[in-house]
Amino acid sequence: MGEVVLASCADGHGILGTDLRSGALVATFDEASAHPHAFGLVSRASGHVFAVQAKKALFHAWTWGDKKPCYRGSLPEKLTAMTFSDNGALCFGGAATGSIYIWQSGTGCLLRCWPAHFREVTHLIVSKDGSFLVSASADANVNVYSVADLFVESSPKPFHSWSGHSLGVTAVAMLPGTGARQVVVSASLDRSVRLWDVASGKPLLSRQLAAPVHSVAVSPSGSEVLCACKNGELRSFSPMSSASERDGCLLGHTGPVLSCDISADGSFAASCSEADRVRIWELRTRQCISQAHASRSVQVNAVHIVRRSAASQVLPSFQPFQRLLTSPDEVPSLPLAGGAGRGPLLKQAMAANAEAESFIDRVLWAHAARGGELAGTQALNDRCLAAEAASSRWAAAAADLYGMLVDAEVEGAPRIYGPSSASRGFAQTLSPRSASAVEGALSSLAPEAGPSAAAAVAAAAAEEEQGGGTEVGEAEKPRKAGGRQKKKRRVAAG
Repeated sequence: MGEVVLASCADGHGILGTDLRSGALVATFDEASAHPHAFGLVSRASGHVFAVQAKKALFHAWTWGDKKPCYRGSLPEKLTAMTFSDNGALCFGGAATGSIYIWQSGTGCLLRCWPAHFREVTHLIVSKDGSFLVSASADANVNVYSVADLFVESSPKPFHSWSGHSLGVTAVAMLPGTGARQVVVSASLDRSVRLWDVASGKPLLSRQLAAPVHSVAVSPSGSEVLCACKNGELRSFSPMSSASERDGCLLGHTGPVLSCDISADGSFAASCSEADRVRIWELRTRQCISQAHASRSVQVNAVHIVRRSAASQVLPSFQPFQRLLTSPDEVPSLPLAGGAGRGPLLKQAMAANAEAESFIDRVLWAHAARGGELAGTQALNDRCLAAEAASSRWAAAAADLYGMLVDAEVEGAPRIYGPSSASRGFAQTLSPRSASAVEGALSSLAPEAGPSAAAAVAAAAAEEEQGGGTEVGEAEKPRKAGGRQKKKRRVAAG
């Protein structure tokens, strides 16, 4: 997964994608003339590029590697700012009239629309944890909305509204944080950059620069704020230090710097100007290491550094954006996920851990890595071993007993179904060997199991012998009666 510098051209040449490290042109997206703050990635998971047309109420979406847009959608009015939630489920749009729109991407339902500002919305951002929406406007105000409260009232009220700037606010950014423990950075044409605390709503810091500020970017660690100024300078300062401490200046542009952005690891930065296009900077040395699109006759008005996914992704199922409001109770439940959907992706991710043996092994390994044993593991192992040993002894005893019975039947009389005396003789021949076999087999078992098992075997043997003798005797009665009748006939004949 590499980082790409997306450069938006204001003269209709589309969006140009350049590799951050090598400077090679890797992508071109045609049919785009985007606003500076109305293009970027749909979501981190999908990896698709979107852009709002500057002169039309349309927005397009592209797939990496395709020049032509794969989706075209209409909008209620011309938008000057647009962004998506982190998973792409919600789309936020700011209009030139000051209104803010919220759509559900998968259904196209218009969830909210309200007049948030008196003049055009210049920038919209959503915090990385998805808890706050920040809007900047040309009316010099910055509003912060709680995303959870946006759907409670038909006309949402801002969580905080800051009016410290004297001229229009051009850009906003957020320092790393979660929940209310976040800080908003705002830049304005009044040459100031201000920091605001989301939790208390109070201003934290104000920096006055030498020229109006067109754009602002924050490093991933929050230790550096980069400002694109109208006088051709890139100014950087630390929000944790006082004025003039650790301030830096990146020189090289020959015209007003319109936009800037910082890479994901905080080591590189990109900026653009209409005069000399795009420049790539190394922040450690504050030197320009490459220049992109210098030989092209294009007018670049904004840059973004995005991550290009190595795997091909499927465009989320966009539906046409509606113009009429939809009640939140009537909105169908349709979570947005690229590719096969959230459920199949989770199953695919968990397939490697689905087997019981693998799961148990992983649990044991993880617990052993923490330096302990699971409660009762040793006792359970001991019981399993004892059960296996007892089962083996019972199997051996059964085999020995079967062998003894077979030997006794071969060495003694064969199977006799005659008089009961013969049957009793066979039983007398079999009983001692059976008893010795049972005693020998039970002697190898657990002592506590011996007497009960012996008693059970003896009782079973007694019942079998009694039942067999009775059956043989009853079977012989007809034969005895038949033998007497034959003997009487022989005597009468003689």
